[in-house]
Amino acid sequence: MKPSAILYDLRELNTTWRKQSFQYTKEQQSLYDRLVQLRRERVQQFYKEGRVFVGSRAAYDKELAEEAAQIAASQVEVAETEED
Repeated sequence: MKPSAILYDLRELNTTWRKQSFQYTKEQQSLYDRLVQLRRERVQQFYKEGRVFVGSRAAYDKELAEEAAQIAASQVEVAETEED
């Protein structure tokens, strides 16, 4: 089953669940449990492969700003040496 199909089916089940007074039938519950398990396995795969950002946004922004400052400083040094 494609990962996108899992998400679409979960969304559809959620809509059905709301229309049914927030209750699943036994078949719907078993389908929901299976889809959630597949989704969890997919997310765990992302973590194992290192495809998930881990950390705070502030720390990431600070790191990017430091890298940009280093690049700018090196460009200034190159420009100064080329002028001489």
